[in-house]
Amino acid sequence: MIQRSRFAYVQARLQARYGQQPDRGAWRRLQAITSLSHFLQVARTTPLRPWLLNIPAHGDSHAVEKSLRRQLFDHLDEVMRWLPQPWRPALRWCGVLPDLPALQHLLGGRPAPAWVLDDHRLKHYSHELPALRLQALRDSPYAPLLGQDGGRDLSVAWRRHWRTLWPADIAAAEAAALNQLADAVTAYYAALAAAAGRDSDTARDWIEQRLRHGFRRHPQQAAAAFYYLALTALTVEQLRGLLLRLSLFPAHPEQVA
Repeated sequence: MIQRSRFAYVQARLQARYGQQPDRGAWRRLQAITSLSHFLQVARTTPLRPWLLNIPAHGDSHAVEKSLRRQLFDHLDEVMRWLPQPWRPALRWCGVLPDLPALQHLLGGRPAPAWVLDDHRLKHYSHELPALRLQALRDSPYAPLLGQDGGRDLSVAWRRHWRTLWPADIAAAEAAALNQLADAVTAYYAALAAAAGRDSDTARDWIEQRLRHGFRRHPQQAAAAFYYLALTALTVEQLRGLLLRLSLFPAHPEQVA
């Protein structure tokens, strides 16, 4: 009874946040804006407002990245506190996902981007020597990503470790729901990679539909929290893309007129 009551509480919190997700009409209106200052003015009247309070209007792309990452991690911590203790390690491990592209870049021996050097989570692994980077990662919370292959495919290693963090008494149906979520996210990023440089709206619509279906299909289960956070990450990803486009490629006055 206590467990059921706890999940009812979690579902109520998730449902309230889920209802604040922008709809497609809101995204279309925002996509048509060509000025960063105008974008911020309009977007702050939408459910995106909490994500934008610390975004500078002067177009600093590194500040945009830093602010969105910090808020995403803070929100994940908030959702994690709603869940029963046995589920928290698996949800905490989801906080590693936003770091995977940067870690894969660093493990490839390439120079650390400027924003990584300023990121308190990643700057410790930006040594010039690849061997020192690898050793620092082996001594860090990211160590489960490395496995026997030294981190050649971090997404596979992430998922393998994630499954070890599920509660021992997880129901088969809930395990299947989580595996379906992971499969959908993997397929989404594969589709994005295949469509590099082309329109990504089709892939985004596809994954959003599946995430919303998964969230509605698993009420009062821990799986709902994972589907909700995946939707939130998708929202932040889309918001980030619009902000960086306006920051890095501001419209000329004649384009705005």
